[in-house]
Amino acid sequence: MKQSVILMIVLTLAGPLAVFAATLQNTDSQEYELLTQEPGWPYANPYRIIAYAKVTICYQGCEMTFLSTGQTVKVSPNDSVVINYRVMNVDRSVNERGGW
Repeated sequence: MKQSVILMIVLTLAGPLAVFAATLQNTDSQEYELLTQEPGWPYANPYRIIAYAKVTICYQGCEMTFLSTGQTVKVSPNDSVVINYRVMNVDRSVNERGGW
């Protein structure tokens, strides 16, 4: 019981500090390979997204390179990246657009 109360307090206090990540969605019927380069890292990470998948990625923002086309986009946390017809489109976060 005591541990549950402590856990609840910690989660309540840590809630506002939660880390947000960008989302990556593939609306195409084939999988693709990307490279993600996070700030401060000396190397890029390969990433494969399967058909019709939606995942969270790039918790601190990153640069994504679409290997099949060479397209590169810079992504911030809270952004949404959609692959549609072999093209990556970035929807910037609400905060960057001046919304709520």
